[in-house]
Amino acid sequence: MKKDKSLNDEQNLAVYSRGSSILVSAPAGSGKTKILVNRMMSLIEDDHVNVDSLLVLTFTKAAALEMKQRLVESLDQRIQVCDASLREHLEKQKLLLNDAYITNFHSFCSDLLSQYGYMIHLNSKFEIIENPTLIKENILNQCLQRWVQEEDFYTFYQENYTGYQFESFKEILFQLDNLSHTVYHFDDYLKEIEVNLYDRIINKQTIEETPIEKPLKKVLHEAYQEAYENYLKLEDYCQTYGLGFYFEETKKLPSPHQVLESYFQSLKVLFDQEKYFSMDLEIEKHRAASYKDVDDSIKETYKDLLDQTKNTFGKAYKKCMPSSIEELSEILKISSHHLKIYLKYLKEFQKEYQAYKKSLSYLDFNDLEQYTLQLLSESNGVAQTLYKQFHEIMIDEYQDTNEIQENLILLISRYQMPEINRFMVGDMKQSIYRFRKADLDIFNEKYLTYGVKDDNQRIDLKFNYRSNKIVLDSINYIFNAIMDRRYGGLEYDNDPHAQLNYDFLRKEKCDNEEKLQQAMHRLDQEKRFDSEIMLVLKPEEEKVDMVEYEAKMIGKRIHEMVGHLELDFYTGKRLACYKDIVVLMRNVANFITYKKVFDAISIPNLIVLTKGFFESNEILDCVYFLKALDNCLDDLALISLLKGNYTKTHFDENWLYLHKIEKTSMYESLKQANDQEAIDFLNYYHEIQEYTQNHPVYEVLERFIKENEYDLFISSLYNGKQRYANIQLFIEMLKADENLSLYQIVQKITQTMTLGIDYKPATLSSDGDAVTFMTIHQSKGLEFPIVIVNQMNHQFNFADGKAPLIQDKKLGMILNPHQKQDLGDFKNVLVEYSHPLRGIFSTILDNETINEEMRILYVALTRASQKLILTGGLKELKMIEKWQKQVIDSALDASHHLLPATIRKSNQMLNWIMLALIRHPDFIQQCIDLSLFDEKIRNSYDLAEVKNNALQLQLYQEKQMQLNTCHSKFHTSIIDTHTIDEYIYPTSLKEKKDEETYLKNNAFVYQSHGDFDKTVAVTSIVDDGNRYFERDDEIEDSSFKATDRGTLVHLFLELFPLEKNLNFEKAFEKTLQRDVFNEDAKKLLNNYKIHLKSFVEGNVYQLMLKSKHCYKEKEFSLLNENNQIIHGIFDVLCINEDKITIIDYKTDTISKESSIQTLEELHQGQMYYYKKIMKQMFPDHEVKAIVYYLHIHRYVVI
Repeated sequence: MKKDKSLNDEQNLAVYSRGSSILVSAPAGSGKTKILVNRMMSLIEDDHVNVDSLLVLTFTKAAALEMKQRLVESLDQRIQVCDASLREHLEKQKLLLNDAYITNFHSFCSDLLSQYGYMIHLNSKFEIIENPTLIKENILNQCLQRWVQEEDFYTFYQENYTGYQFESFKEILFQLDNLSHTVYHFDDYLKEIEVNLYDRIINKQTIEETPIEKPLKKVLHEAYQEAYENYLKLEDYCQTYGLGFYFEETKKLPSPHQVLESYFQSLKVLFDQEKYFSMDLEIEKHRAASYKDVDDSIKETYKDLLDQTKNTFGKAYKKCMPSSIEELSEILKISSHHLKIYLKYLKEFQKEYQAYKKSLSYLDFNDLEQYTLQLLSESNGVAQTLYKQFHEIMIDEYQDTNEIQENLILLISRYQMPEINRFMVGDMKQSIYRFRKADLDIFNEKYLTYGVKDDNQRIDLKFNYRSNKIVLDSINYIFNAIMDRRYGGLEYDNDPHAQLNYDFLRKEKCDNEEKLQQAMHRLDQEKRFDSEIMLVLKPEEEKVDMVEYEAKMIGKRIHEMVGHLELDFYTGKRLACYKDIVVLMRNVANFITYKKVFDAISIPNLIVLTKGFFESNEILDCVYFLKALDNCLDDLALISLLKGNYTKTHFDENWLYLHKIEKTSMYESLKQANDQEAIDFLNYYHEIQEYTQNHPVYEVLERFIKENEYDLFISSLYNGKQRYANIQLFIEMLKADENLSLYQIVQKITQTMTLGIDYKPATLSSDGDAVTFMTIHQSKGLEFPIVIVNQMNHQFNFADGKAPLIQDKKLGMILNPHQKQDLGDFKNVLVEYSHPLRGIFSTILDNETINEEMRILYVALTRASQKLILTGGLKELKMIEKWQKQVIDSALDASHHLLPATIRKSNQMLNWIMLALIRHPDFIQQCIDLSLFDEKIRNSYDLAEVKNNALQLQLYQEKQMQLNTCHSKFHTSIIDTHTIDEYIYPTSLKEKKDEETYLKNNAFVYQSHGDFDKTVAVTSIVDDGNRYFERDDEIEDSSFKATDRGTLVHLFLELFPLEKNLNFEKAFEKTLQRDVFNEDAKKLLNNYKIHLKSFVEGNVYQLMLKSKHCYKEKEFSLLNENNQIIHGIFDVLCINEDKITIIDYKTDTISKESSIQTLEELHQGQMYYYKKIMKQMFPDHEVKAIVYYLHIHRYVVI
């Protein structure tokens, strides 16, 4: 076999092996792209294969583009040195490359459907909609309008729901719709569930040979094993600390040891006999503990161990095991019937949705895969054509393949024998797309069988070439302790192929023992690249914004590194720059907080966003300009143009008010004006309209932006570079539609925005020196010299196991059954039962969530090439002691790397990191010398226990680490918020700005001037009263200002449903789950819950319910006697036949004892304006205002 000296042995195997399908297990940084490109080059050069006979599928378009670019570079290099006959073949490949299938799955499907779609009656000129959510919502709402007229739907709905809010019904239908697009042959899958799960339990009265049998037994066995290990640990603990009472019976009662021994023996017998429905055993009463002369800490540990021993199995059993096969059978009958009805409505909805898309020639991403499956499944010759065309199929990121994609490839490769060989590259530890239904079993099945049970081949790449050894060893040290098949989904410490290894030969040129020892010595001395853990300690009394403090802490560390930390590159050494650093986040929720902090402390930064293009103000400005140009009678668009930040307009609201003639369009009003400003505007407007007749729309927009210096204006704003890039992207989009008229473009944009279709904002070039923010998912496949992974204390989302309908590919699907019953005096009450299988389903799904979160952590850490920094918040200092005690109680020598499963089951990454580090020599030493803590913490807290625990942990630290962890180095810092408050940040040099440009950007001259503001808010011109009184009854999150609290409460009440027979608790929780509320907001609202509940149960809420029309958060403007335009927002507006009621919520913290006169006077001025505006609009109506003081549950009528 041919061999390339630049590749290691495993890489050579991957590039030059032939004659079978190959699975390459490639850990992070092992050179996957290099392998794929080298194999393509080898097939082209050695096997004389044409590049267009290779199907190369990647996960993203960017990865495909990079692969093509690398292939072109390799072809060019080879062409320079090869002989004439080969040169001709290689030159030909460059020409064929444009038509070669080196692309992602969706683009491959799109190309096939464009070319062959007519064979399945598909319009080949389709348009792909990236986000069909809003379209689906609209279609389903239309379906519901029809269904509610049908008696069958009414009966079904009454059997399952109360009230007439359809959100829960829609949620289940959307879940089923999503599932149907990710399972191959969905109808067959449903039939399997019906036969193997429902029919077998209902008809055979057994769980044997059902999908739940093995998972259920596995969960119960694991719970038994965990409980038994606690029992042994308890016994050992009592012997060690001389707790004799544990072994000694009294005259009346047996010892705890006797009772527990009997309990576990009984359980074992039942397991052996497989009597799973009989394991709900009661633990007998035993003698009490006798704590004479026993330390408090020993007492507490004994109690904890005893509790864990007694309850671990019982809790798991009660959660997962149905109480009886009869009950399970009855409930499955009910839920099976309802599930079939849901599926009936799913079919109807999908039929309507498909018809709508077909009418407009739309396809979504699911359609691309489903139609391609249909195209390849039918006997139309397409699969045969592709089978003949392709010599080999290569798939990158194979661990992220879903079932439909796998079958799509098999329809081509196995069209006939011999099948086309497949070359699949991936890493199970980087499988992080479960939410896209990526199926890890597809990779894992081949990983376990290739080269063992068949003639195919598995190749394990073992070296990482991305990261230095300190980073690799640090990652290995952490994952050796936390990852195995139970948590993480695969072995790490026990599988040498899973670990990250450093190639001394190729990275350090260590071709003999002496050079290896020199390299090892250098690494021993290296301190620059120690992995860092930085935690902000939450104050005990104060309520603070922990995210902001974490951002400030990170900012300080960045300033310390940039320009000071020397980094190593192949070209030599240089000092760190901002662009060397990435901040990785689990989600985008706190991007803006970080951006504001970094801007304030002069750290240039770049945010990578995935949506929001058409929501950005600068794009809306451009859209309204085009709309105004297209239709002069579109008042909204024209007024937007008149008010915009343009040098030729920028008229204020007072000017607009004075020029607007009642019941006349703005355009016609301006035509009747005789002042020069209006005349000049119309002349300019008509000039641009005329220009549009002879120029493409993108040129019109470019001219307008330039003449009005709009580009300068947006560049000066917050996040100006991003805004300017968005404008450029919009212009490029218009260029793509160069042949469309202005009207056609406006219609297309309007439809796109109406349907909720959004685009990713422009991606800024990373050439600038800026710190990058991105999510961990966005970072996959990338690398950075310095990686900061923040919010390690972020809580995992276990929503899958709590959804109304729970589904698992292997287990099946269930939903809670409903039935109407008579309950005493209450007749025909709708009762919801908790499904007996919900426990096992949610347990399995929760474990899958934990597994994926661990793999997400792995992806995050393996992005770093030179230095890792992990940050988060620490809720209390006792957590350090807790982590230490968990490891001490396990009594594990660090040479036994993997921690017990009981402490690895976690709801946040920080637990994993800290538990892994507890036995590391660096961490132990920092606990002993207390350098773990900053000075304020050392001076304020008793840290003796931390130090004592660390001295004890020295017994467990590893004496001789293995080669791939011996250079793991950690430095941990726990920092007080007051220390962060005292940080002094250096001021970085800013680019010198041209003074003239700066003035233009920041000082637009308004069209009119006056001694007072022309437009003001109501609350700024009225005396709003002194509403701050001494607090008397509430503990609240003081991290929120009063105004922030008010804003949150108002937003909550705006989103809170207005409906009769409301279940407040359910409605409260559902509203709280909306994306607009972060964890701090949820906490505040929970604290405020009692006030909100009182309001909903009170008279004012009932008044809102009974109103003919009820509007929330309704904006208004009023021209007052001083010719000022007064702005305001009605919290609630109730309009009836002859009466209008304005309702205003107040979150003022005032005394319950306040008099009615005081309450009336506090907001009388504000209510005066509110009533005045409504009286102007409805002169014949009675208008009154209600001010509701939420804090004291009282209201006054004004």
